[in-house]
Amino acid sequence: MSETSISKQSRRVILSGYFFFTGICFASWASRIPDIKLALGLTDAQFGGMLLFLPLGSFLGIPISGSLTARHGSNKMLKIASILYPLALVNIGWAANTTILHLGIALFIFGMIGNLFNVSVNTQAVELAKLFEKSIISSFHGFWSLAGFVGGLVGSYFIAQSLTPLMQFFVILSLGYLFLITTHQHLLHSESNKQSLKKMWTKPTPLMFQFGLIALSNMICEGMMFDWSGVFYQTVVKVPETQRTIGYISFMACMTTGRMFADALINYWGPRKQLMLSGLLVTLGLIIAILYPSIYTSTIGFMLVGFGVSSVIPTIYGSVGKSAEPGQASIALASVSSIGFFGFLIGPPIVGFLSGALGLRWAFLTISILGLVTFIQSYRLKKYL
Repeated sequence: MSETSISKQSRRVILSGYFFFTGICFASWASRIPDIKLALGLTDAQFGGMLLFLPLGSFLGIPISGSLTARHGSNKMLKIASILYPLALVNIGWAANTTILHLGIALFIFGMIGNLFNVSVNTQAVELAKLFEKSIISSFHGFWSLAGFVGGLVGSYFIAQSLTPLMQFFVILSLGYLFLITTHQHLLHSESNKQSLKKMWTKPTPLMFQFGLIALSNMICEGMMFDWSGVFYQTVVKVPETQRTIGYISFMACMTTGRMFADALINYWGPRKQLMLSGLLVTLGLIIAILYPSIYTSTIGFMLVGFGVSSVIPTIYGSVGKSAEPGQASIALASVSSIGFFGFLIGPPIVGFLSGALGLRWAFLTISILGLVTFIQSYRLKKYL
């Protein structure tokens, strides 16, 4: 194996670690949501309002993140984001011991810096992929999913030890900084991102908007599972405190596993059938969890949802790349991924408001309809899938 090949593979492994880093920061917050909600004594509606600050920060951070990454390069901005993101996570843990206003500000900052991390790390991935003769970006997102699973396990451990979210978040910060110190010099240096990022935020074409609608529907469900699965097990399934993360962990385990096999399934029966099956699994899984809220049936339902959402985004990204105009694949992919990521962030606040008005079971039932949106949209886009 040549030195260049070793260098490419080493950079790929290291960048996978940065995807894992951002994933475990977000998963650490998600795993302690019930504790933070309980510590501040918030109702579902109040907490839903607080969750709205996270997507608001992310949305307002889109032009800032794009401009900074274009001006200074993804290498530098990824390092800065890796310093600030765990600090923002610790700030959330601190807010759990102060006021609801502090929590709202902390979530806003967390969302804004999270967007900077998202833009810079994905730009690094796009640049690194140019050195390979095959697609590697899906594997990076697989590490993000794996981090969600690990973050749930870590959260369960800290809950079992009766340790506060602030203590857990400090541990994540310390480990993250250790990783950054030992790897930052190996990130890819590139000057090619300025022009591409100027084009990245253009208005999506009608076809890309259709793909984006599938991504949006899927990511609303995924965001709900991240932020509300623990609360669902706490208030609907009514499990003991140490078992609140079972639904989240089972969901993440199945989503991660599903992504490992998604390419093989797509090659077997095509992207359209895969997307239609995924939509049905999401709806079926949520309905099972809602109608039969026991620890066993709800866990089975959440597992089906995990398998359902697992392959949607990779499948959509692949279809976007094939359907885009020549030379426009990266721009189209950026548009669709932005629409989907907005769904991931806006989903949890929507569930909070629905729960406050209708109850959490009805909120989950309402979101389950989005699985059918994925099914119908995939059926309609037969020409492009």
